[in-house]
Amino acid sequence: MSDKKILIIEKASELFAKNGFDATSVQEITDACGISKGSFYLSFKSKESLQFSIFEYFSTKLIERIGSIYQMEIGPRERFEQFFVIQFEEIARYSDFILMQMREQTNPINDEMLGLMNDMRRKTYEAQESLLLNLYGEDIKEHMTDLVVILGGIVKGYIEIIVFNEDSLDYVGLAYYIVERIDSIVKGLSKPFLTTELLVKNGMCGADRSITAEELLKEIKRVKQRVADEDLLISLEVIEQEISKNNYRKPVLSGMMSNLKNSELTEQFVRKLKQFLDQSA
Repeated sequence: MSDKKILIIEKASELFAKNGFDATSVQEITDACGISKGSFYLSFKSKESLQFSIFEYFSTKLIERIGSIYQMEIGPRERFEQFFVIQFEEIARYSDFILMQMREQTNPINDEMLGLMNDMRRKTYEAQESLLLNLYGEDIKEHMTDLVVILGGIVKGYIEIIVFNEDSLDYVGLAYYIVERIDSIVKGLSKPFLTTELLVKNGMCGADRSITAEELLKEIKRVKQRVADEDLLISLEVIEQEISKNNYRKPVLSGMMSNLKNSELTEQFVRKLKQFLDQSA
């Protein structure tokens, strides 16, 4: 995304939050950005398309920041805490805009917006699943659906406080508190109650969604930016070259995948690659 588009998005979100969506004109947005109307319409077809881009910008930034925690030289517990801190910080930053949207209910959610929201939920779920498994081990896998729903309820309550109250919370302390509560929940787990299919129906995970070669290639590029280990980079490059072929060789991909399994940085990618191989079996 260009610097000009980001400038328009940032200024527009501030104006929408302050004055409301309908009450804010394109002229006011261009004045705040110091650009002409023509320059605005070269970037966005309309005020409504700008509104969608604000949501897209917010969701992309959130997912990118969540992805950045794998670059931090911290333990799995601290990494999970950062997962919550980042969500709270980003929601707080756009809380006035979010509150405006809730009050005005501008533009009903269309298929494009719904797809964007579901994609963000799915990616957040995937990151959360990876962090939970990393912290508590594979034994909690059968309880993952219940944990996601329980966590969603807990986090939603705090998000409402962040959005509806002007006073800032201690996000680091809150994240620490939430992970402590999860400790207690995990210790008390017995028999799973919910099934993964329920999350799939609500768009929260993609267990029934096919993984495409294009998606894997994009994921490889993101992972390579976080990885410094030369052996891991070589394995990723071999996988990248192999997937780019029309007739990739599964034994080669499986062999390279085994080289990545012991790295936290590639854990989520390995899951997607495994699903990709399984669905083509």
